[in-house]
Amino acid sequence: MPVLTAPALPLHTAGKYVAAAYIVFFALVLIYVAIMAVRLNRIEREVGELLERTPVPPPPHPELAGAVEQEVAVPDAAMSVAREEAIEDASASKARMREESARV
Repeated sequence: MPVLTAPALPLHTAGKYVAAAYIVFFALVLIYVAIMAVRLNRIEREVGELLERTPVPPPPHPELAGAVEQEVAVPDAAMSVAREEAIEDASASKARMREESARV
């Protein structure tokens, strides 16, 4: 004959302890979220203070900015020649592809 054992707590009284465990767990999660919110607020405030302390670089001198643009600028005539060469290369490639596909 098997021996039947009783549960550690009677089932009708265990509900109180389960509810208490859920309340404690919820309280711990709530405290953790509150601590993280305080830390995030402090970090955001410190980052804001650092951004205020950081000097803004002055704009470049107008003469220097023009010099840089002049060195990089490409004449319109050179651009049109390059564009025409690119178009010719593309049309030559298309013609070669048509010839190859016609052979097959």
